[in-house]
Amino acid sequence: MSAKILIVDDVAVNRMTIMLALKEEGYTFVEAKDGKEAIEKALSDTPDIILMDAIMPEMDGFEATREIRKIDQIQRIPILMITSLESKEDKIKALEAGVNDFINKSFDKLELKARCKSYIETARLNKRYILASINATSGYPNKLALIKDLHQQEIKKPGLFLVYMDNYTLNESFFGSNITEKLDKIFLGALKQFSALLPDHKLYHLANGEYAILVETDNFETRRIEAFCANLIEHVKKSRFSYDIYEFYVNITMSYADTAAETLYEDAHAILGVALNEKKEYLLSDGLIHKLKQNIEENLKILKVIKEALKDDKIIPFFQPIYNNKTGEIKRYEALVRMYDENYDVVFPQPYFLEAAKKGKLYPYITKLLIEKVVKKIREYDCEISVNLSSLDIEDPIMREFLLEAMEQNRDVTDKLIFELLEDKETDSYEIVKNFIETAKSYGVKIAIDDFGSGFSNFIRIIEFQPDIIKLDGSLIMDIATSPACRQTVETIKVFADKIGAKTVAEYVSNREIFDIINEIGIDYSQGYYIGRAELQLVKEPLTNDTEVLV
Repeated sequence: MSAKILIVDDVAVNRMTIMLALKEEGYTFVEAKDGKEAIEKALSDTPDIILMDAIMPEMDGFEATREIRKIDQIQRIPILMITSLESKEDKIKALEAGVNDFINKSFDKLELKARCKSYIETARLNKRYILASINATSGYPNKLALIKDLHQQEIKKPGLFLVYMDNYTLNESFFGSNITEKLDKIFLGALKQFSALLPDHKLYHLANGEYAILVETDNFETRRIEAFCANLIEHVKKSRFSYDIYEFYVNITMSYADTAAETLYEDAHAILGVALNEKKEYLLSDGLIHKLKQNIEENLKILKVIKEALKDDKIIPFFQPIYNNKTGEIKRYEALVRMYDENYDVVFPQPYFLEAAKKGKLYPYITKLLIEKVVKKIREYDCEISVNLSSLDIEDPIMREFLLEAMEQNRDVTDKLIFELLEDKETDSYEIVKNFIETAKSYGVKIAIDDFGSGFSNFIRIIEFQPDIIKLDGSLIMDIATSPACRQTVETIKVFADKIGAKTVAEYVSNREIFDIINEIGIDYSQGYYIGRAELQLVKEPLTNDTEVLV
């Protein structure tokens, strides 16, 4: 594609002379007779370079250059001033306006060609940068442009709003990408209009449904930041965004950070993540970043400890006994993760410990190790042992393959293996989980649903999973002696379990009173400190002497 040159001169003969001098180069020419028209042509035709006369009526070359340098889309176009002005002051004035170079009006043809070629190459490099730093859909500066602006630190005290369209993906799947791209542009127009309330700001289009507003924070009070977020969110809620026959209702989530420029985007993005996870409409940095970074440091330390424990075989199962209320025997256990520290003292992983393992992609390794050790224990002691599995385990193809191989290779003990599934997590891969359960049951593995009764229990899904065991949520059992509602709920679950042929287990049985109540209701098994704590070795008898078989 040939280069495009915008020639700006109020004298037609001068424009023609330049075009004739460059005719052999195969350039495309655009003409303008004054500075005002030059700006219009620069915006409409996006030339590679501009040859600008200095003295023109209405708007001269100096003012036109200054205006061009203010406009994002065209500010990087090289401008060569063609002038007969020789004074040092005039040249300084031109350079300060943003002129790149000078060509004398009585130019040498070869010099003109050489200068144009040189600056056209510069222009093409600039265009590559502009294409990389401009969102192709909307024409607004993108994430690359934002990072560049932050690194150049043109704003002394920057603050950054991030705006996230909550239902963009849903709209895209329903209306298609072409329509939602139109929504993006319409929303950006509204965002531009609303953000005009902010002083010294710049709007960015980071990605589909994601936007940023960079502001100067001098004299920018916290209450004003909060007010802007709250007002924008409310404005968007009340607005209808229409294109053609389509109408969109939009909700947004926002974050704001005013930390160091080098980390400002990352900090605002981290805060946005917290806002989305906690389902808050907006969040401000306000000490949150320090807390997040502390959490990251703590998680990294935990991950290091877990990696070393896996490497040194310090991840171990402890076994909590499960008491058969009908026979008075203990022949079933739940395997719980424990770990040796550097002194080989046993430590109990807190919930945040396992959460860190999940986020750090180490959780499957812990589960694998646990299952391998549980299978050995079953074979050695001829007892039933349950292992906790999350939907995360089952949805992971590698982990799922390991579980299937483990069942295939240990068919002789799979009838004593129990997979205990968390009931309260809504899985995105329901069919995968259901198919896995069917396969596991074909090997003789029993399926238990853990914490049933917590949150909003999905009875229909439980029926489809056809579990062998239902473990009642601990909060129901802990309060069963004092709360009629808890007791009634447990009784209802017991009736439901009997209807589908599932055994029931009461967890958190901590005293005789609770033990008696669950036996009155007819719960099949008891688990808790009243029966026994989790130990490295299998507990054969309950801790207390007053547990009696209730028939």
